[in-house]
Amino acid sequence: MPALVDAYFALKTNGAINSDSAPSPWRIEVLGFNDHGPRNFSYTEMFQTANSALILHGYIGSAPDQPALAFPIRLLEIYRQLHRVCPRFSLDALSKTLTHLHHGPRKSALHDQLGIAYDAYLAILRAADARCQTALGRGGTWYTENVCPPCFYKVLNEPPLRFSWLGAMDGNNSLKLVDPMFHAGTTRADNRTSAHDRWLSPEEVDEFKDEVFNSQKRPRGTGSILTETHTSATASLREPQPSLTPTPASTVPVAPTKTDNEPPVTAETEDTDEDVVWLNVNELESMEVEELARCINTCVDRWRNAGPEQRKKMYALFAVAGIFLVVCRHGHVVVMCDMIRSGELMKYPLAMVKRLLDRYGKDIGLGYDIMCAFFKTLLRSSLGSRVVALNLRGVVPAFHGHAHNRACQVGWHPLYVDGVGLEDFEECERTFAKSNNLASVTRLATTFHRKQAIDEHFYFHDLDKHAASGNFIYQNYRQANEKEAINRGQLRALEVRLNTTAADYEAALLNEQQYFKDLRSEPAEVAHTVEYMDLLTKLYARSDASDQAKTAFRRLDHDIIKNGYTRTEIARVKTQYRTTYDKYLATHEEVCRYEDLHGIQTRWTPSSKEYTDALKVMTERRYKRAVSELERLVVGRLFEMTKLGMSGVAYKLREKLNKALKTRAEAIRKAIDHYNTAGMALNPPRPRLTWRMVINSASLAEFDWLRETRQDIRDLPWAQPARREAMVLYFGIKRAQEEKVRLDVEIRRLITAMYDDHVDYYRAIGANIIVNPAVARALSRDWASRTAINTSIAKRLVQTSRLAGFTGTLFPGERDGRDPTLRDGIPPPPWLSEVLQLTTVSIEYEEEDVVGMTSAERREYDASGLARESDFDDNLVVELMETLATSDDL
Repeated sequence: MPALVDAYFALKTNGAINSDSAPSPWRIEVLGFNDHGPRNFSYTEMFQTANSALILHGYIGSAPDQPALAFPIRLLEIYRQLHRVCPRFSLDALSKTLTHLHHGPRKSALHDQLGIAYDAYLAILRAADARCQTALGRGGTWYTENVCPPCFYKVLNEPPLRFSWLGAMDGNNSLKLVDPMFHAGTTRADNRTSAHDRWLSPEEVDEFKDEVFNSQKRPRGTGSILTETHTSATASLREPQPSLTPTPASTVPVAPTKTDNEPPVTAETEDTDEDVVWLNVNELESMEVEELARCINTCVDRWRNAGPEQRKKMYALFAVAGIFLVVCRHGHVVVMCDMIRSGELMKYPLAMVKRLLDRYGKDIGLGYDIMCAFFKTLLRSSLGSRVVALNLRGVVPAFHGHAHNRACQVGWHPLYVDGVGLEDFEECERTFAKSNNLASVTRLATTFHRKQAIDEHFYFHDLDKHAASGNFIYQNYRQANEKEAINRGQLRALEVRLNTTAADYEAALLNEQQYFKDLRSEPAEVAHTVEYMDLLTKLYARSDASDQAKTAFRRLDHDIIKNGYTRTEIARVKTQYRTTYDKYLATHEEVCRYEDLHGIQTRWTPSSKEYTDALKVMTERRYKRAVSELERLVVGRLFEMTKLGMSGVAYKLREKLNKALKTRAEAIRKAIDHYNTAGMALNPPRPRLTWRMVINSASLAEFDWLRETRQDIRDLPWAQPARREAMVLYFGIKRAQEEKVRLDVEIRRLITAMYDDHVDYYRAIGANIIVNPAVARALSRDWASRTAINTSIAKRLVQTSRLAGFTGTLFPGERDGRDPTLRDGIPPPPWLSEVLQLTTVSIEYEEEDVVGMTSAERREYDASGLARESDFDDNLVVELMETLATSDDL
């Protein structure tokens, strides 16, 4: 490989050699867009291997030692770029193209020959790039730590941000890999790797495979910031072993009871074991995670992008079921891993969060489709204390958030999270929309070829996103300006009518959050009454069952003689006799313990006044819970209908909302049935509620039955349509202002990164131009390309600075932790003087002087602090670049 890389550098430096007139040439077949047939090649004094000699001629062979066919390197270059922009264009398609282009028959081996040559070409490029990165001083994890300059290239004395950077994570099952055992033939051993630093290994992921299960056994204060507060309501204990004699009460284990805090089973909360496996929820069943279970049931159930259809019986066929990744808000892929024979298990996002905390530190804002459920698991995991210490904040993406229940939205939707600006956290979906096109090429590939194709795709994806970063900032700035102006005008008109202020909207949001929290709770005395009645009901039921089993056991001899009981029926009677009595004793012990704990001196019986009063409380409670559940569903439906009717809602979002509403409609129907059943049990009975009465209502005020809840929602400020509209406008203005502050910071980070990139290339080229001219030439070509891209970005940033309401600066800063003397003696990049019209190399100011300044004061101070101007002619750097790019004599 080193010899091939040397030959490749020589080819790019001196051009291809011509050996037609060589004294002893050797001939092999070549195939390209313009080449077809035999051609002469010759060895040189420095390059004596077949492929190193071929590379000097501009070709690469189809075998490592004695190639019978060679392809032009230019052909592979063109294919690489075509495959980048059109991932569906495979090597097989290229082989067919070449065959038809030269009017030849189909060659079955041509695809493999192209693949071998292309693998070697990519390996050469990776090795050549490694040499260039070493010359630039960028080794190890430099790429992933600087993959997105607006996010990660922090500048000294920049305004503080609530989140240092914003990202999103999600899984996608398009990039599957069929298990080799389903392929014909024998799998060939292949230890090659092209894995990028941003890949997590399976071992790093499996570190968290038992995390959810182990968190319940972790002692308090060791790793998890949450502790158990009561016994799990869903845990099951092994029944006592059957015995011929009654079990003493003192030896009977206490069976858990169904507590009143369990969420009711409805169309929205009902789940199957198969679906539960998706997020390791079966492991959660033995934990104290009632709130998490509620969130999973009501939110996760609506977003099953990894199933259940895709999850059903697919893992036997696919060795890899897809990828899970994290992207920043600008679209750069930060970290990713394979999902191996599974859907989106909790171990994948847990492993991602660990990598983010390790590499990027504190103040991360992270979006995830089911963050409302995942974040509670995260806090209970071994990462919980670090998550809190490093101030990681979770968000549910805006698109997905509208399908979550309203209680989730007010706590997790980006509109109500301070510091996120106008970010929607849906960049994963945009990223997958492009990577999905790669699936047809990778699904039947080898492990190495699949990962190589994914690396190539996302490397180009990063380049494309960097080139678009200037436009990203411009469009977001313009959107923030427009949103702030439009919302402010509409809000002023509403405030005059409603007589409200900003404090009212903040208070209304807190009140709404508290309201949904209260819906899940009830007075303590009611909870105790119901819990005791549940125990008594179970006790009396098991007493009756035990008596019936006892009677059947005593009649057993009679039934054997008269009714001809078989051995199976005899065993069933004896088993029921033992087990029903054991269950009765266990429940009796549990009731006794509860009575001792709560000071109940006399047990309630069906004839006692306490028992009768408790039955009335339970009946009323059942009705109020039915009302609360129906209220929650209807409130969510009305708010989603409001969103659905808004202008500007995209087609796909409208389609998802319609689908969510259809799912919720069935849940509302069932909730109405529960409501009517509970209402008929009251004295006097409540009027029946029909589906039409609910579905035809346009606002909360039209639901008269809401007065039956513990708190009449109709009179709450946040429930009024006009006030809700004002709240949305107010928080929209707040997010737009935050967006502009973040963009101001990102602009300066981006300009600083572009400036320092120019300095690094200038210094690396100067250091290698004598000792390693081939590397210097390669760096100069890359430098010219990057300068052209950065010039385009700078032009877009200038357009941004001309927008009304611009509060940032186009002056470069100094990176935190970077030696500022590296810029000394280096002429500024052409775009700095030509586009930004600056000739300044550095900024000199005292850190304490800028503390507390406004944006306008900061820009003024920066301008006055640009004290030192360049001593170089602006055209010097351009002339140097042109010389390096065109001269054959270094």
